[in-house]
Amino acid sequence: MDIKNKLRKNVLLSYIYSFLLGLDITSAIWVLYLAFKGMSLVQIGALEAIYHITSLLFELPTGAIADVYGKKLTVVLGRAASVVSCLLMISSSSFWGFALAFVISAAGMNLHSGAAEALSYDSLKALGEEGSYKRIWGKVNFLIGTAQGVALILGGILADIKFLYAYILGGLIQGAAFITALGFSEPPEGEVNERGTGNSLIYQVKTSIKVLRERKVVLYLILFSALVGSLQTTVFFYSQQFFSDMGYSKTAIAVICALGCFIEAVTSRYAYKIEKVLKLMGSLIIIALISVGSLVGLGFFRSYSIIFFLFISITGGVAYTIFSAYINERLPSEYRATILSFDGLCFSLFMIAVFPLFGVLAHKLDFHMTFGLLALLYIPVLVLLTIKINKYCKNSLGDVKNDRISFK
Repeated sequence: MDIKNKLRKNVLLSYIYSFLLGLDITSAIWVLYLAFKGMSLVQIGALEAIYHITSLLFELPTGAIADVYGKKLTVVLGRAASVVSCLLMISSSSFWGFALAFVISAAGMNLHSGAAEALSYDSLKALGEEGSYKRIWGKVNFLIGTAQGVALILGGILADIKFLYAYILGGLIQGAAFITALGFSEPPEGEVNERGTGNSLIYQVKTSIKVLRERKVVLYLILFSALVGSLQTTVFFYSQQFFSDMGYSKTAIAVICALGCFIEAVTSRYAYKIEKVLKLMGSLIIIALISVGSLVGLGFFRSYSIIFFLFISITGGVAYTIFSAYINERLPSEYRATILSFDGLCFSLFMIAVFPLFGVLAHKLDFHMTFGLLALLYIPVLVLLTIKINKYCKNSLGDVKNDRISFK
């Protein structure tokens, strides 16, 4: 098979791989599962913090590993770690057992994040078709969102029968994703980077930081993306207990979360069309307004909680697809996975701060008041980042002409 066919196969496999990745049976029930296993809300918040502390420590190194040693290898290792994590979740019964499972799960996602996205973009770039990335990445996210919706319903049904069944099926699906990842081919831009021999990983990280200093619009887009992602993720996971406290069954909660995923999938699919109309700044403003407005609604309008929960799902679909395209357009290929991993690092920083805080506040106060307080925290930061992006985005496209960065 010639190189072009291998690269086109990468695109096809990315659809299958992404669908399997999104088919996370346990995503709608892990909070309930941990509560069933005797974990308090504070302990659940601490476990999520452990997950993101691990991500914080490993995100940039795993991105550098992908750029230096190959994106395919990194993705394959990530899926293997996810299988091990699922087995630990099944066999553990203590806080520290779950903590180890969360550490390995975080490492698995670190290995995936940045590397899988960079592999897809560099495959298209090598084919001279990077202009279609926004549309293709929208399809990828559509498949992820659709798979998540199916997984949530299936996971909720299985959890109502027995939690164990959901985690067994989850492990089998991760195994299928591992097998699919083995079929990827390394794109030319992803070949082993020989620069900085002997200290290549340190060199890779330092040079990637230099790229971010020189291309500030990328830095602020990453921060905005991570902030919105942390908001949506916090709402999504704590909504499991939130809706449970309101009297909904596990199956009903799964259906609500699945509807949110389907909405996110559809908005991902057509995000490139939305961006054509609103442009970058218009998209940022709409995303910020919907995010904050949904939090306010969850905080003060109990009867419409489901509607506001579904409304916030719009932001995930639009934001992830649009930000991914804008960021990738402005990155040198040889540092792509490392810098994309910085997005995950920022997301972890926000989650380390927000997720445990939300758990403590919800435990001491209630969910509605906590949603309102979260809105107050996010408003000034979103406004500041929007102003910064507007300042730096006008001249940023000129950065991609100097695709090589020298580090001294």
